[in-house]
Amino acid sequence: MAVHADGTEDRSLILELGETIFNLMVLNVLWALCSIPVVTIGASTTALNYTCIKLRKDEGDSVVRMFFRSFAANIRQALILGTGMLAVLIILSAGLIQMIGNMLAGKNAYVFAAVALVLLLFLWLLLFAYIFMVLARFDNTLLRTVTNSVYLIIRNPLKSLKILWIEIMLVLVVPYALWTYFPYGFPLVIFFGMPFTAYILSREFNEIFDEYIPEDR
Repeated sequence: MAVHADGTEDRSLILELGETIFNLMVLNVLWALCSIPVVTIGASTTALNYTCIKLRKDEGDSVVRMFFRSFAANIRQALILGTGMLAVLIILSAGLIQMIGNMLAGKNAYVFAAVALVLLLFLWLLLFAYIFMVLARFDNTLLRTVTNSVYLIIRNPLKSLKILWIEIMLVLVVPYALWTYFPYGFPLVIFFGMPFTAYILSREFNEIFDEYIPEDR
């Protein structure tokens, strides 16, 4: 990387980093506010993904306009998909809690059921990322959005494993580690958690999507 004597390159990198941090903070506020009704979390996540995809490609206009443009365009489908995904999450989580309770009561026969539920939760986490990234990037019916998401997971096994690993680290491991060992750093999760995760994942999904549509949406 070339750096001019007057430090122009350094300043441009600092400005770019500062702009990215500011955009992620704005997106965090937008995502949090639009997710307050809970049932709209799918629409807000779709809008967040769409904006991060555009930011990664250095396209679009302001993050606020891009966010609300996507939110309005996908609200109907995202409401249905978001509600369905939340319902599945509640069922799986409730089942896992029950299995853990049975194990703590000395019923070791439930270990395999608990492991199976954990694997299903990981699969849910992966499918959640794919569904709302696909919805943000493509115009499709509900059924096609889901089937295309499943197809892309199967079609890109190594990339899917990488995406799942990123999700586990950024959504589960890092917040837990900060909360446990460095609580003063936990506010970073509050201010940047979801947008930072979406921003990191958008790079992986852009590589997947570019194989299917060379031109931008």
